Amino acid sequence: MDRNRVMKEIVDWLVHIVTAIVITIIIIRFVGQFTIVQGNSMYPTLQNNDILIIEKLTQQFGQFKQGDIVVLKIPEQLGDGKTYAVKRIVALEGQTIVIRDGLVYVNDVYLDEPYINGSDTQIAAGLHDDLTVPEGYIYLLGDNRLPGESKDSRHFGIIATDKVAGRVLFRLFPLRLFGPIATAGGQAPYILEPVPGHIN
Repeated sequence: MDRNRVMKEIVDWLVHIVTAIVITIIIIRFVGQFTIVQGNSMYPTLQNNDILIIEKLTQQFGQFKQGDIVVLKIPEQLGDGKTYAVKRIVALEGQTIVIRDGLVYVNDVYLDEPYINGSDTQIAAGLHDDLTVPEGYIYLLGDNRLPGESKDSRHFGIIATDKVAGRVLFRLFPLRLFGPIATAGGQAPYILEPVPGHIN
């Protein structure tokens, strides 16, 4: 009798553990997770070693907005063994972006960017500073516009939306900055979960 009870408890524990693992995998794959910023390409909005929560539902069911801050999985663009990058969406599909005289224009309208570090936005090599974003792509810039501080669409061009790993919602650390991440389109809401790796 005691042996049967022990076996039943073991089976119950195994069922709970397997269920928890499956739920965690589903959440990480489809809902959201933690990630850690590595580098200062998004300074001052995000800083090195910030711990963030990103959500994946927009990628699956919604639409990205101009001003959204997203994590990209683009190892082929980054090099140096890096896989993830965090940048701000500046232009969406169908929009025309022009960088001229240190200013950013989207559809011929000057883009007011009070969040950037630096007084202007310099072009990289003149290859990706005047273009219309095709369907299924986005144009992204880091908030840190000081020379050499952000490798972004000025260097590697437009990025397919299926390269987006998630949209940044919330900062967990440092505690003094704990809270939703403000975007150009307003404040992000709230969600939870665990880590892919460092992002730059």
